[in-house]
Amino acid sequence: MRLQPTSILIALNILAFGLILLLDNRKESYDSKIGGLAECISTAVIETDRIELWEQIPDKSRIIERQGSKWMLTKPLQWKANTFAVNRILNQLQFVQEEATFFVSEIERSGQSLADFGLATPKIKLIIGRGEKQVVLSIGNTTEIGENVYLLGPDNAKIYVVSRKVIDSLLMELSDLRSRSIFGIPVFEIDALKLQIKTLSGDSDLKVRLGRISSGWLFEAPLNAQADPVLVDNAINNLTAAKVIRFQQNADLILTGLQEPVMEVTLHGNKRQQTLFIGKKDTSTVGTEGAYFAKLKDNPTVFTLPAEPFDALREAQAALRERNFMSFDPSSINAIQIGQGAREMRLQKLEKGEWQVIRSGEGASIQPHRADPALIKSLLEDLLELRAVGFAADAPTTTDLNQLGFSDPQRTIKLVSPNETVLLELASPESSSNKLYARTSGSIYIYEIDRRATLELLPMDALMYRNRLLDSLPQAARIQTIRLENIQTGELLFEKSLSAETTSWESALDSVADNERAAIFAILAKLRDFTVKKYLLNEFTSDYSIDSQNSVPWIYRLSADVLLPGDLINQLDTRSYVFSKRLSGTVQIGGSEDQATIFEATQSIIDALYTLEKNTLIPPEATGADVPDPEPIDTLPAPESILESSTL
Repeated sequence: MRLQPTSILIALNILAFGLILLLDNRKESYDSKIGGLAECISTAVIETDRIELWEQIPDKSRIIERQGSKWMLTKPLQWKANTFAVNRILNQLQFVQEEATFFVSEIERSGQSLADFGLATPKIKLIIGRGEKQVVLSIGNTTEIGENVYLLGPDNAKIYVVSRKVIDSLLMELSDLRSRSIFGIPVFEIDALKLQIKTLSGDSDLKVRLGRISSGWLFEAPLNAQADPVLVDNAINNLTAAKVIRFQQNADLILTGLQEPVMEVTLHGNKRQQTLFIGKKDTSTVGTEGAYFAKLKDNPTVFTLPAEPFDALREAQAALRERNFMSFDPSSINAIQIGQGAREMRLQKLEKGEWQVIRSGEGASIQPHRADPALIKSLLEDLLELRAVGFAADAPTTTDLNQLGFSDPQRTIKLVSPNETVLLELASPESSSNKLYARTSGSIYIYEIDRRATLELLPMDALMYRNRLLDSLPQAARIQTIRLENIQTGELLFEKSLSAETTSWESALDSVADNERAAIFAILAKLRDFTVKKYLLNEFTSDYSIDSQNSVPWIYRLSADVLLPGDLINQLDTRSYVFSKRLSGTVQIGGSEDQATIFEATQSIIDALYTLEKNTLIPPEATGADVPDPEPIDTLPAPESILESSTL
């Protein structure tokens, strides 16, 4: 009797588990008696990892399977499926609406069969499944009235009338189901690019590998060198953006060149990689860009793709290499030494931040001059931005260095800072006067650089580095008088002074003509901060020798009386400059005996002197004078006279 309650409890538990199992099996059987078609198959659509479309024409059948997070087309070929197309199929099935529904048993009682609706041997079978579970939908004939088709439900018990548009949307072309993208690794995840390229000789393959580092990209093979991060990123973007042009059915690997690929491209990502084989060119491709046959490793599908992104990789070790080879901090440089043979130019930074230039060698006297800070800044920036136009040698021998001219460099540049000294050598081989090569102390590589632009950047003339500000007046200085005279004739061409009553040049020039007043103000500004266009000599001579046979004499003298304030009394000083005649619209030679230099004048002083020259021919109309009558011109003989004289 004591066992009776226990037996009852056991029986109740068995009954409960049986009911749960029964209900669960009924749920997974997709019972068509509950609700419409969408409700019957919605669970299967949501959970599916396989879609099969079987048609009576074998080539039209296709199978799509979920592999991880991606959909793959596995029949009639293996390729990535178009995710948007697959989602469209699933959405259409999940929300399909039937126009009418009737049971198979009803049509059988009326003497009809599935064959009458095209469902005994359906034109299309759609299978949606996950693992061993699957739902089969058979699609039959089109209805006689309306654009609808008959569809046999998952348990073969119900026939649904659904819109043909829904079915047509499921039967998209194979080209629409296939994704045209090739690589599946996102750009941001790629941390290495590996290339294996068959050389023209065929002796050995060229292997190139680039790896991502914190500062960009680095060549790991065939050499260890910096890569240009922008160019590498662009190359990878072009690779991942490449699309399939067309897929090849039953392609022969030998004929397409994929049995022995001419190139292998491998992208490395986060614990995964993809390798693409590149074969022969597809000569049937229309267009000028061309195309290659290709296939992914471990995927038999052959396709064609654009040639351009892959042709650009054939010289990757040079094309993707970093061409900026100078590395230093311009703000830390406190000395620059530029040498050529025995000659040397030194640019030194002084304590107050100013620069001076010193030239020595070949008997030249060591005479420092103020250097132009803007020019020094530009020089350092240009040196930092030097770019290689080619790569001459990656592991040069002593013989290589001698052949390239490094036994006698064109320039030797030392950039000195408290922490390091950067050495740059520029050389040119005797056999080629239009080539210029460079090497630095921090690298073994030899770079080819632009010869003309680089040598123009590094002149050996100390005058090119001098500060263009030749002389400057104190702010409190007052210009009392300016005059312009002709040295050759002694004629005073122009003179203007401030009187005791006139304290400003604005008032003193109030009655002067506009063009002359503008010229005088330009000269006054130039006298306060006298700048030159460029220096020609570091000494003053009685004339300027253009060459051994030609010289330019001094014609004009521009002078100014300047009142300099002193502690007790003011001091009157004179600033004086001489000038040649105007040689062209933009060239006039000048000199300063006090500053011991000869120079080319700036355009503002050239124009001002031209305005103030008294020997400039001024038309009488400008001064209001009488215009003289022109001299008579002899008349030409009449044409008849000419004819007559010719006949005589």
